[in-house]
Amino acid sequence: MKKDKRLMQFSQAHARLEEALATPLSQPLALDGTIKRFEFTFELAWKTLKAFLEDQGIQCQSPKGCLKEAFRLGWIADEDEEKWLALLQARNMTAHVYNEDMALEIYQTIKKHACLFSQLLKILPHYQ
Repeated sequence: MKKDKRLMQFSQAHARLEEALATPLSQPLALDGTIKRFEFTFELAWKTLKAFLEDQGIQCQSPKGCLKEAFRLGWIADEDEEKWLALLQARNMTAHVYNEDMALEIYQTIKKHACLFSQLLKILPHYQ
């Protein structure tokens, strides 16, 4: 049940991130709002992965650890590893966004790799 709830929360967060990404950057709060929604989505993505991995008897305690297990199991394609690690780095950078240039860099990474969340949402139900 835990993983079903996580999957639903992840899906909802992803939908809100997609809404934010569709908002023109010229709109007030678009940049900050997108980054905040990305934080929620990334957190739910790795915690959903963690729940699915635990269901398989695999323990992981960190986003990077859970991602590495997902790569190892083939749940996430090898060619997407660098992209996921770029998202992880962007997530880690969000705690240190002090200027607009850094925020724009994070935003571009999110926009470039947000499709990975959709792919994960399509793949995970196969491992129920």
